[in-house]
Amino acid sequence: MKNVILSMSFVLIALSNVFAQKSTNMIPKVDYKGHIYYEKKQIGSLTPKGGVNNAGKLVTKIDGNGNIVDDKGKVLGKAPKNGTFVYYSNGKEENYTIGEPVHNGMCEVKNAKGEVVMLLHNNYKQQAACAVHCLYENHCMPSDKMAEHKH
Repeated sequence: MKNVILSMSFVLIALSNVFAQKSTNMIPKVDYKGHIYYEKKQIGSLTPKGGVNNAGKLVTKIDGNGNIVDDKGKVLGKAPKNGTFVYYSNGKEENYTIGEPVHNGMCEVKNAKGEVVMLLHNNYKQQAACAVHCLYENHCMPSDKMAEHKH
């Protein structure tokens, strides 16, 4: 009987890990090269110049004042300070926090509700708002995913 209970415990732990992995596949990621992925497909990149879509069009950049601006110069947010950044969407201010990197250099980006909205490599913390804009304002997100992720 002990062996059955022990075996069942291992199965439950294994299943919970499988479900946890599936849910993290749904979270956008920025890898150590600056590639932005959603559902394992690259949908854009962060470069020294800013955020670009897959066509290579510059979508966002950080100006000399630490503001995140779009390709027309509109201020979209403020670059990270002390692990936080502000993003402006539809006339509202949204606050995000960037967690400390884990062993692989990835950091969790959380919204004000504490929900993980993105995994971001530590190399790109200064460009986190660029990645958020690229993803959530539909400049990089594939057209079939636009409606699902609009704020």
